[in-house]
Amino acid sequence: MRLSENRKLALVVLIVCALASIVLFGGGALRNERYDILQVFSDGTDTSLSVRHSMEAYLLRCAERADALAEQGVLLGADENLIESVRTAAAATREGDDLDARHAAYQELLPAVESLYTALEQSHGADELVDARLAYNDFKGAVNLIQNDQYPVMASIFNDKLENFPANLLAALFGVEPLNTFGW
Repeated sequence: MRLSENRKLALVVLIVCALASIVLFGGGALRNERYDILQVFSDGTDTSLSVRHSMEAYLLRCAERADALAEQGVLLGADENLIESVRTAAAATREGDDLDARHAAYQELLPAVESLYTALEQSHGADELVDARLAYNDFKGAVNLIQNDQYPVMASIFNDKLENFPANLLAALFGVEPLNTFGW
């Protein structure tokens, strides 16, 4: 008996092949797409530039400028608790591979920097705050870059794709997790 002569067997083989290709190639495609979006997080969308324009670079810049503001806080005699909260959040924003933890640290860094800068403004004159204002403005510029980067848009689209059938089943089978959109 030949496969071409047995329609039931041919139909079963066709269904098995179709399901196998969807499951095997679909799950791999989701993993690859997630990896590509994580590359955009670390390298940015235009890798031909000598300066990285990526979420990773912007987070590092936020942390560096927050540390610079904390140093100005030390020089100007700001509250130690405010300075320590900025430094702790900046260090956590800068380090690690867990995007959820880095996002949580970034969310803590934003109000910590605002609190420190507000305290410095209330206790010092404009002439004393030149370097602190420069660090604060650079920090706000990096925050603006984070809010307008392509990574959160791509991550959001990917997460929407994971919610639909059959991607939700494939994601569950292959352990493909949604991406952090950094509040987007």
